[in-house]
Amino acid sequence: MNSQPVLFEQSDSLLNRLAAQSDLADPLCSRSEWLFAFHEVFASTRELHLRQTDDSILALAGSTHPTIGPLLEPLEAHWFFSRPLLGPNAVHLLEELLAEPVHKIRRPCVAISGVELDSPLLSRLLRCLAGRYEVGCLDPITFRSAELSGGADGFLSRRTRKFRSNLKRAVQKAKAEGLVFERCTPESDADATATFARMVAVETESWKGIENCGMTEEPYRTFYDAIFKRMSRNGISRAIFARHDGVDIGFVMGGVDGTCYRGQQFSYCANWAEFSVGNLLQWEMIQWLCEQNITRYDMGSILEYKAHWAEVELKSHTLVWRPVR
Repeated sequence: MNSQPVLFEQSDSLLNRLAAQSDLADPLCSRSEWLFAFHEVFASTRELHLRQTDDSILALAGSTHPTIGPLLEPLEAHWFFSRPLLGPNAVHLLEELLAEPVHKIRRPCVAISGVELDSPLLSRLLRCLAGRYEVGCLDPITFRSAELSGGADGFLSRRTRKFRSNLKRAVQKAKAEGLVFERCTPESDADATATFARMVAVETESWKGIENCGMTEEPYRTFYDAIFKRMSRNGISRAIFARHDGVDIGFVMGGVDGTCYRGQQFSYCANWAEFSVGNLLQWEMIQWLCEQNITRYDMGSILEYKAHWAEVELKSHTLVWRPVR
């Protein structure tokens, strides 16, 4: 059946349940909050194709690409973090979509992200599109995650002695300076708006804000505001502020999906760099997550600093099928 976006955006929608249950490299970015915020802010003129059965989901968007022509792509089609086909019968939903008269005539290219090369999903796609489409593969995305099994102590046991020593010194230095940490789980749009405004104020004073390359810049400010509101409505947002003398000097923000947490943004005021505020915020979030029995901390695509915090690497691929003319 074809479904309306509002059904997909409900906190307990089939889309969100499947994202939590599926073996994904980045579960939160296959949820409704990430997908519909991206569509709303970056590509709202595309035609949504949202299908579901009792156990499967298809969430694609249609447009005309300037060089390749008709295109079906994931709702989030910039970073390609999500998987638009979820559940055992998702490929059948794609087959039905492609069989509709308009698609028979237009023969779109099809981009599917979030695919592992040894997965049953890829085998089903190859069988479905064989003979009619030729397939290509974009560069793989490498994701970093940290195991939180064994709680905060278990996390530390998997870090190097140097890491533990540096973190201990940073905690002691921050405590001596009077830094405190405030946990936030806004549930209303008003609370989410106020909390996000605090984040933007910190980001403005960070190196990213100073160099005009962070979350204060559009369209990313509107994008992350929309994500945070949606996560807060669905009760999955998490944020921590570092504060000194009643003033915010840093924040970390993300969302929980089942037993996984996905970090979205973190930042701190540039004049507090010597206090390792970023590391302290990560550590505070890890302790909070462990208290809530979260077992995995997803840090997104690989960057150098993440190697110290996240020991697990996962890869996913975006495959593009072009019709055989």
